[in-house]
Amino acid sequence: MRIMSPPAPVVNLALVVTSILSVPLSLLAGDWPTHRGPQLNGVSVETPLRRSGEAKVLWKVELGLGYSTPVIADGRVMVTGHDGKDTDVFFCLDPATGSEKWKVPYPQDLGDLYFQGGTTGTAAIDGDRVYHLSRDGDLFCLNVNGGEVIWRKNLVEDFEYDRPMWGFSGAPLVKGDKLFLNAGEAGIAFRKDNGELVWKSKNEEAGYAMPLPIRRGERNMLIFSNKRAYVCVDEGTGEAVWSQKWMTRYGVNAADPVLAGNRIFLSSGYGKGCILLDWEGGDAEPTSLWQGREMRTQMNAAILVGDYLYGVDGNESEDGTGLKCLDLKTGKTVWTDVTVGHGAVTVVGDQLLVLTEQGELQVAPASPSGYVPTFKQKVIEPRVWTVPVFSNGRVYCRNAGGSLVVLDMAGS
Repeated sequence: MRIMSPPAPVVNLALVVTSILSVPLSLLAGDWPTHRGPQLNGVSVETPLRRSGEAKVLWKVELGLGYSTPVIADGRVMVTGHDGKDTDVFFCLDPATGSEKWKVPYPQDLGDLYFQGGTTGTAAIDGDRVYHLSRDGDLFCLNVNGGEVIWRKNLVEDFEYDRPMWGFSGAPLVKGDKLFLNAGEAGIAFRKDNGELVWKSKNEEAGYAMPLPIRRGERNMLIFSNKRAYVCVDEGTGEAVWSQKWMTRYGVNAADPVLAGNRIFLSSGYGKGCILLDWEGGDAEPTSLWQGREMRTQMNAAILVGDYLYGVDGNESEDGTGLKCLDLKTGKTVWTDVTVGHGAVTVVGDQLLVLTEQGELQVAPASPSGYVPTFKQKVIEPRVWTVPVFSNGRVYCRNAGGSLVVLDMAGS
């Protein structure tokens, strides 16, 4: 008889467009102001990246428990951790030295449901403000210069939303003059300057993906996840455009959709699998091009490079989980590398930047020919589920215990 392991925590690490005009042009190439980066696709256009040799460790700090991804902009690193008792801490660090610029603590249960607990959501930096959503639904708008609270809301107390099983984890999306959050059936929208409510969807247990902008013709829309579906809504009104039923065990719709022209790729873990939709816009519902179980992204979204998806397939702690290359056109597996385990991947140019579950940083060409790392270096202790970030020549690596290690990975 097989003994089933408890469900893994839902950690959307692959968690928000930052207003491009609010970031100095000189910083656009190297900053990473939101999870999945300024293009919201997990790809860094900053190059070059070290591909061989040994990287120098620049600094290391202890943040406390959690899986939140650091975001970096305008000479600041923003990241959160939990003290193991009853408090989260939002840190602002110097990217050159790791020294603390300021920090903001706030009450938060450990939330150790089937895992050791800690922070899971990722912040979003927008000009002189940073937005952060806690697992209990506390929404903060902070001044990046000193951490002062500009405005604050709570999704449960102020808007009567049910807290998802593993807490709110989808990263905030800043777009234009609005702030969007994955809450309820299909999101909630605020004015980003003062927190005034613009629109809200009805109560439902939210999924764990970040809101994803999508445009067809002249219409701007957003895709949200809840425990039963992925829902596309009008950006301005919140009115539903279409809904794709997607039932994953425990309501874990955590991985962000991946866009490829008119195609929309959805995937989740716990054996659910994936689907490729085609949608040109208008009043028609999306149609399925193919559906299968070849890619089951439990937490982090896969990343599209050319016609191939690269992502971690399978659940944590299960045999066979590893990095996979999937043909987007056919839905067929091209290759799998199980040595990566339930690690995480970012793409830098045409290179895969991989942090294995055991804490080894690897660099390999993003190629359907196979996974052949040219760089390997053990940089951090297990367990690792958090996506590595490449920003201004540095790679940020975080583990569940709260260590954040930063390496010089600029290529020559």
